Amino acid sequence: MDWNSITLYVLGFFGLLSLVVTLLTSLIGQVPDLAAVIRAAGRSLKGERDDDSDDSNETRN
Repeated sequence: MDWNSITLYVLGFFGLLSLVVTLLTSLIGQVPDLAAVIRAAGRSLKGERDDDSDDSNETRN
């Protein structure tokens, strides 16, 4: 194995590692939003009303 092959393998490994770290960081950043969406979906399936909505204060014609 020559130095060119070793260099390419090392560069490929670290490129893949940086991609995985970036994707994991992005996924971890979206976990709170994902949890909120799952909770909202569970509430809507149970038929409960969302506490964040202001529809009760609106007048209906």
